Amino acid sequence: MGIGERLKQEREMKNLSLNDIQKQTKIQTRYLSAIEQERFNVMPGSFYVRAFIKEYATTLGLDAEQLMEEYHHDLPFDQEEKVVLSRVNSSKKNSSSTKAPVIFSFLPTVIVVVLLIGIAFVVWLFSQGYFDGDDKGANMEQTESDNGAGNQVQLPPKNPTEGEEKVEDTEKSEEEVDEEEQSTDQEPSTDITLDSFANNESNYTLVTTEEELELVISTEGQNWLEVENQDGESFYYSTLTTENSPESIDITDFSQVYLRFGEPNSIQIEINGEPVELSEELGNTTQVQKMWIDIQKESVSSNNEN
Repeated sequence: MGIGERLKQEREMKNLSLNDIQKQTKIQTRYLSAIEQERFNVMPGSFYVRAFIKEYATTLGLDAEQLMEEYHHDLPFDQEEKVVLSRVNSSKKNSSSTKAPVIFSFLPTVIVVVLLIGIAFVVWLFSQGYFDGDDKGANMEQTESDNGAGNQVQLPPKNPTEGEEKVEDTEKSEEEVDEEEQSTDQEPSTDITLDSFANNESNYTLVTTEEELELVISTEGQNWLEVENQDGESFYYSTLTTENSPESIDITDFSQVYLRFGEPNSIQIEINGEPVELSEELGNTTQVQKMWIDIQKESVSSNNEN
């Protein structure tokens, strides 16, 4: 007997229909029917299969953990999901490697600015008589002597350092701008995006370059809260209240986070200080919400190339 047949027999023994189970678990009947028939290929992924089966078993009063362990070898798709994820990561690396560094786009502008400053500097030297040298002074002095004036001719002071200082200041400012841009690009970041929301179920994507991730959940009242990782391992399963919040969970090693909670309008969820914004379609609902957050980790260097 497979796990689907086991759940079906238990449901029929309790005189419950699939619609009854759907009302209690908020899982669509087509997914419940697929579980009983063990047609797991219609599911979004193995994480959803495990989550739905655990919810189904709990509603029937079965020990979900024991049931999952008993039918562990019947659960599908682990290898397939790893292959898909590997292809996605490979595609991202190939696309990012084709982009040129940002600094190269500034080089033509910098070269033109330096050339214009150099030309202006040379023109200024000519206007100051720098290239006439002592010959001009000697000729002027000889003319005055011939005329009997006897006055000593003084050449205008040479001050080429002013233009040089301007060139150096300009070059320094360009270098400082490049260093500031590089230091800004190298700062780690975390972005959270809501991908979809339907039937009180939300799917998010988290992209981060930070080495450690911390999930922090707080409330202004009380919320039933359940937190699991991608393997269905439970990290919180209780009622969260104002007195015992915030609740902090280290999710550094997670590739996916599953949350189930009630009273969504009084709960706050953050990851590394970034708020997880709930869908505006929730309104003032008090229904139980389910949330899946897929975690994609990138290195700082690859993020700079993007």
